[in-house]
Amino acid sequence: MKIKDIIEIEKHFSNRKTPCDIVKVLEEERYSESKGQDIKLGDMHLTHYIRRQLKDEKLLFKQAVYIEKLNKKIKQFQHFVNQL
Repeated sequence: MKIKDIIEIEKHFSNRKTPCDIVKVLEEERYSESKGQDIKLGDMHLTHYIRRQLKDEKLLFKQAVYIEKLNKKIKQFQHFVNQL
């Protein structure tokens, strides 16, 4: 089931309008490696969206670890320079 369909169903059960920020997010596009083109988030199936988010989280975590290591090296270098 696509995310936009899930949001539409939720809207009927809650009797509330979908918030404008959610409507905007559903229109945002991400590159689909399997399709080889950009697709709207709202057109993604929920399982694919979750997989995409998990993949992005892992990448961000790896980047954060790398940045942390670089910051340690910078501090070590600054300490070395200060001792000269």
